[in-house]
Amino acid sequence: MNKFIISAFISVLILGSTAVFASGNKESALTPIRAQDLLNLMSCKDKKANEQVKDRVNGTKVTCGEVTKKTASAVSANSKASSSGGGY
Repeated sequence: MNKFIISAFISVLILGSTAVFASGNKESALTPIRAQDLLNLMSCKDKKANEQVKDRVNGTKVTCGEVTKKTASAVSANSKASSSGGGY
C-alpha cells in the first residue's frame, strides 16, 4: 500500500511539472514570431536591406529589407517586454 501511495505522489509531481512546462508559452508576454521569419531574420543579420537570401523553409528568395520590416514590430515589442535581463 505504501508503494502505491508513493508512486501516485511521484506521478502527480511529474505530470504536474510537465503540464507547467507545456503551457508556459501561453502566459508569456512576448509577441509570437513565426519560426520561418526568425530563421530569415537570422540569415539577414549581417546583410544589407537590398540583398536576397534563400528562405530556409520553402527555398524561395526573400529580400532582407522585407524580412526586417515584417519582424521589426515583434522584435522591438519583445525587447521591451523582456527588459528584465534575466533568464529563468
